[in-house]
Amino acid sequence: MIDWLMDVFATLGHPGAWHSFRRVYTLGLLDEGWRYAVFAPALWLVLHVLLKKRLAHRLIGDWPRRADLAREIAYSVATVGVFAAIAAVVLALVVSGHAEIYEDPRKHGLAWLVLSIPLLMIWHDAYFYWTHRLLHTRWLLRRVHFVHHRSRHPSPFAAYAFHPVEAFVNGQVMLLALLVVPLNGYVLVAFGMLEMLRAGFSHATVETMPRRFARHWFTGRFVTTTHHHLHHEAVHGNYALWFTWWDRWCGTERPEYLERFEKVTAPPARPAADGAGVIA
Repeated sequence: MIDWLMDVFATLGHPGAWHSFRRVYTLGLLDEGWRYAVFAPALWLVLHVLLKKRLAHRLIGDWPRRADLAREIAYSVATVGVFAAIAAVVLALVVSGHAEIYEDPRKHGLAWLVLSIPLLMIWHDAYFYWTHRLLHTRWLLRRVHFVHHRSRHPSPFAAYAFHPVEAFVNGQVMLLALLVVPLNGYVLVAFGMLEMLRAGFSHATVETMPRRFARHWFTGRFVTTTHHHLHHEAVHGNYALWFTWWDRWCGTERPEYLERFEKVTAPPARPAADGAGVIA
């Protein structure tokens, strides 16, 4: 059996371990929860309230209902609890010496410090794509992943709106990475914020990127709000999180993606002097 797993079982049998776990779990709740509590409401407030009229022409489908918001928040709170438990396991691995989170940016070289975030994005994207495909198999889609798909027109609050099983699967990204490579603590914090922003914007329901973004040779490699929104609308296709290449390589990108993106990013119509609508 894997040594670190044996150590975990041995630790669980120690009475003091549960006291430590409760303390670490509480800290994990605060650490995981603050990102959701700050970024999801902020994106919703800016895009769905303050700029709602200005961005109405960039609406991809329809605005989410209040019932959707309540459900998304409830499931996201549960997901934060699952993520906090996984964070406690990560800390146990660090304390036992089976994973390394270091402070000094120079310890493993500045090159690794700089490359670690884009490499984490590439790793996360690959992991998310293939586990997402797995969650779309018939049994898991009906019993697990459909919780997330109940939001056909999601809001930024849907960023963490997962069934607990899906939350557990999604929460393994950093744990698995740390079992292979050391990561700087500041990198983990920065990546966590980027991940939350990415998830929030993916479920924003309004497209915020420039019109030619999706067809550009470089920016077209990044997933847009429209890309992921079509996944919620159609249920299948557009499985990626960060980049579009897995969907393109595997033939799972929605065929209407580029057309829909250009439609929602077109300039708004404005009334002409005679009252007829013209395109700005």
